[in-house]
Amino acid sequence: MPSRPVAANSTSPTVLTQAAERYGTPLYLYDIENLRDRVAAILALLPANVDLLYSLKANSSLGLCTLLASWGLGADVASEGEFAIAREAKFAPQQTMVGGPYKSPALLARMGSTPESLLSIDSISEFETLMENRFTGRALLRLRPEFDVSESGSMGSFSRFGIPYADLAQRSHNFDRSGVRVVGFHVYSGSQMLQATEVIRSFRHAFELCNRAADRTGVVPERLNLGGGLGIPYGAEEQELDISSVADELARLSERAAPARITLELGRYLVGPCGWYVTRVVATQSRNGQPAVVVDGGVHHRSDGCGLNLPNRGRPPMLLGQRPSQTLSPTDVLGCLCLPSDVLATDCPLPTLSQGDILAFPSSGAYGLSAAPLAFLSHSVPCEVAVSGDEFWVLRARGSAEDFLNTQERVPFPELGAKQVNAV
Repeated sequence: MPSRPVAANSTSPTVLTQAAERYGTPLYLYDIENLRDRVAAILALLPANVDLLYSLKANSSLGLCTLLASWGLGADVASEGEFAIAREAKFAPQQTMVGGPYKSPALLARMGSTPESLLSIDSISEFETLMENRFTGRALLRLRPEFDVSESGSMGSFSRFGIPYADLAQRSHNFDRSGVRVVGFHVYSGSQMLQATEVIRSFRHAFELCNRAADRTGVVPERLNLGGGLGIPYGAEEQELDISSVADELARLSERAAPARITLELGRYLVGPCGWYVTRVVATQSRNGQPAVVVDGGVHHRSDGCGLNLPNRGRPPMLLGQRPSQTLSPTDVLGCLCLPSDVLATDCPLPTLSQGDILAFPSSGAYGLSAAPLAFLSHSVPCEVAVSGDEFWVLRARGSAEDFLNTQERVPFPELGAKQVNAV
């Protein structure tokens, strides 16, 4: 199998500066060439019997999704909104999986227009509800892992998601004669795994669990979704995942699975390294006796830490623009919110900074806006821009204060409010 390294993000400081000056800050910038290289690299390594889904939860930008769909990826969605984005982006219905512990009636109704889509069933209760409602679409049974991984974001045996194998064993009838078109199984054991040995171990255990479930239920699987969880290096000491070793293991598993196809669902691994979060210094400060700056962004835009403690262990932001050689000092980068925990980075080796300086945070393409508490303090949504070569495209226009008013209504009877005050 060919070995092809996965490209690191090499967006130039000049491009980042141009984007900040042209579109303002705070800003998300996505390097399309980097994204294309990452997708091409993993597709070149994956066996022909393995399909790749993009997890929209990592970044649901319609612009990025449209590109990923055009490159042949499928979609992993978990809500009516994500399903609508996937359809608009032109992901193939037969390569679209709908997961999560709850699927709203509106989401199931939307799925009715694309019966080729897959539904991942999260519990016996959900399965019985689908039977009662005569659901006739294609479905996978999500199985709860019986093993743990040592990497971050583990969702092993203590996970809240999926059907425990013991629950399958207690069924009084076979799933293959239930009326629901069960065509396979789904297992997801963890996320942000950086060691190939852990990824391989996870996939092997998932594969064996699927086989046991097939024997127990009588289902002849057409699809085995082994999850994903491939990580990216955030810390300075972390290394890229050895994807070649993972691909070799998938080749072995796909041979054993045939004629069933194996599916992977990846989000952060694809889009994380291609993104930058660009901010501008608006004030100088001090914190814990050392220099600090306040920037015009904050954690209301960036939830990509996902429990990874990025302010303390992530790579420091890049200072854009030429700067005469100066002594570097440990510097904290503070967000703009009235929130003590709004800290974007700590102890960054930076020169003395001034208002107007631009800081760009790398590896910010995943779990930024898609997981952000945007309504907190009602700051406007930042602009999202894509770049390829010397061309820029706006993927999402910068928000405004009016956005927070458009979906709200005044108290319809002002005099009622006055009466209430008088009564008190």
